[in-house]
Amino acid sequence: MMKEVTKFLKENNIKDKTVLAAVSGGVDSCVLFYILNSLKKEFSLDLKVIHLNHNWRGEESLKDLEFVQNLADEAGCGFYTKTLEDDVKKTELEARDARYDFFEEALNKFNSDVCFLAHNKNDNVETLIYRVIKGTGVSGLSSIPKIRHPYYRPLLDFSRMEIEKFAKKHNILFREDKSNSDTKYKRNFIRQNILPQMQQINDTVLNSISSLIRLASENTEIIDDYMADVEKKIFEKNSESWHYKRPTIIREEFLKLKPALQREILSRYFKGILKNRDFKNILKIQNFIVDNEDSILSVNTDTFLKVWKGTVFLYRKDNRG
Repeated sequence: MMKEVTKFLKENNIKDKTVLAAVSGGVDSCVLFYILNSLKKEFSLDLKVIHLNHNWRGEESLKDLEFVQNLADEAGCGFYTKTLEDDVKKTELEARDARYDFFEEALNKFNSDVCFLAHNKNDNVETLIYRVIKGTGVSGLSSIPKIRHPYYRPLLDFSRMEIEKFAKKHNILFREDKSNSDTKYKRNFIRQNILPQMQQINDTVLNSISSLIRLASENTEIIDDYMADVEKKIFEKNSESWHYKRPTIIREEFLKLKPALQREILSRYFKGILKNRDFKNILKIQNFIVDNEDSILSVNTDTFLKVWKGTVFLYRKDNRG
């Protein structure tokens, strides 16, 4: 594992930099921190530890924070933390959004462009299973990327069991999050119930699904290259929908595309705008564009899609005029 992370740092030219390690206190992030701290001199890294206290478990959450701060202090690393307010909704989606907002804040604070996250192979597989259950397109099969700048996940190819063995071998201390066994959270339900059932059918299911994720990622890269050429033809040059930074679509060129390609364009176009870009929602938008030459479609509470004078574009409700 140490060799693989060393290789990862070299391949991505991560040296002579200020880098962040997001440490929750659990085994995955503590192992990642141990490895990065061991390699920081070799790669001339100014390693900072960041920790978000979700404030879900009262005193236990505070103990996690203290534990992580002690890790940083003992290693001589800078430390930055934030505690969420009590009124933040205690849902998986809200927690994820809060984490990434915190990561962005920390990156800005330390003027860094590298944040290490401790996702592992199990996390990747569990995410894919969750997406399949909820509904996903081909791109969603790629699951968690190893690199999506500025986020780097060097442990993504290692299973949770391998990480736990590494922690035991190197006497790495970590804290157990009791909420990880609470199956009211969907990810925990998948981890505790669905994945073990799949392993009864195939005891190497982690590797099998990981191979699917890798193939989907490679295919997505090929599709991305092709889509870039297609988008040059259907998007107006130097045009941008107000607020959303989406180019204006040339309807005539859009209609020349095969239906499946139209839906792929729309799925990408509405990324970050529509929470649910499943087949049903994308098909609705596709049919609207195909069937109308001058009309308006409500996309969500304050967002509209307009077909007008041969173009298709987005705008906010307060910009209707």
